[in-house]
Amino acid sequence: MNPHYQYDEKALLAQAAAGDRKAFTQLYSAQIDNVYNYIFLFTKSKEETEEILQDVFVRIWEKRENLKKVDSFKNYLYKAAKNKLISQMRHLQIRYRVLSEIKRNKAAIQPTTNDEVDYKEYYRVAQMAIEKLPPKRKLIFRLNTENGLSHDEIAEQLQISKSVVKNQLYKAYDFVRQYLSKHGEISFPLLILLIAYPG
Repeated sequence: MNPHYQYDEKALLAQAAAGDRKAFTQLYSAQIDNVYNYIFLFTKSKEETEEILQDVFVRIWEKRENLKKVDSFKNYLYKAAKNKLISQMRHLQIRYRVLSEIKRNKAAIQPTTNDEVDYKEYYRVAQMAIEKLPPKRKLIFRLNTENGLSHDEIAEQLQISKSVVKNQLYKAYDFVRQYLSKHGEISFPLLILLIAYPG
């Protein structure tokens, strides 16, 4: 940074909070390299780091009115990045735990005669939700849940990045989960079970 350049963070924060994109860009430019390195320490992936970084700055801009109460943009930014990383990791941990549980109990998940009608209804609603996904997202979702392909395998098969696969799956699971909670009164673990092992 030019040593003669006057960086008045407080003024820039106030301007950005009022909707000044140029001021926000100056704040962004002053911290982007450091926060990129911080996120990369955890992801070890250039594409995933860039995706998280973009999401963090987009969310900060969307809630820019909060910037007028910020004392240190650096601290505010690092906290936002940390929260995004924690959210991402928690989502992956929950998903892997659910899938592991299903695989371990695969032999015991067939519905009884009494449950068969409810099971088929749940499965029908799950399929309705999946059909509402955008074509590319639906394909990635089915390759993962029905074909059992990993993120890397899907990325290779479709010639897209792993981070795109992860992002599409995250959005797909979130949409289907919300759809099922509104229309099917079904828990998320049972949703995965129904999709992965249809009757």
